[in-house]
Amino acid sequence: MFKAFKYGMFAVISATLFFACQQKEQAQKPISQSKENIIKNSVTRNKEVITNEETLISNYIKGNKALEFNNSQLGFKYAYINRRVKDSIRPTLGDTVQYTYEISSIADSIIYTQKEIGNLTYEVDKQDILPILRNGLRMMKAKETIKVVTPSTLAYGYLGDQNKIAKNQPLIFTITLESITKTNF
Repeated sequence: MFKAFKYGMFAVISATLFFACQQKEQAQKPISQSKENIIKNSVTRNKEVITNEETLISNYIKGNKALEFNNSQLGFKYAYINRRVKDSIRPTLGDTVQYTYEISSIADSIIYTQKEIGNLTYEVDKQDILPILRNGLRMMKAKETIKVVTPSTLAYGYLGDQNKIAKNQPLIFTITLESITKTNF
C-alpha cells in the first residue's frame, strides 16, 4: 500500500509539473512613458498654469482701476495703498523689520486676516519666508502699505498651504511694513 501511495504521489507531482511547464505566461511589460514624454507633458501643464494665472491677474488689475499697479522685475504686480515719498530708508541685508500682512484670493475674499497671522519679525535675507514677502518688504519703507498681486510661484506654489490656499492659486497680499531696525555693521 505504501508503494501505491508513493507512485500515486509521484504521478500527481509529475502531472502538476508537466502542466505548469506547458502554460508559458508572458511577463507583462511595465506601463511607462519615456522621460521625454513626461518632460513634455510637464512643460505643457506648467505653461497652462502660468497662462491661467496671468489671465486671472490681468483681469483683477483691469477691474481695480482705483489702484495704480506697477510691474516688478520678479513677476508680481504691486500698488501702494500708503506711500511715504519723503522717506528714503529701505531695509537692507541684516536689518530687522516688523510687518503685518493679510492674504486674499484673486476674487478679493480674505483667506487669512492680519489678525490671524499676527505681527511678524524678519531679519532681511537671513531668514526664510515666502518669496513674495521677502521681495515686497525689500522695496518698502517704514509705515508703507502695498497690495501685491502674485502668481502662485512666488507664494504657495503647486502645493498650496494644504489648508485654505489651493495649489497653483494666485493671491493678493496686503503688506504693511511697520518698522525697520537698522543693523550696525
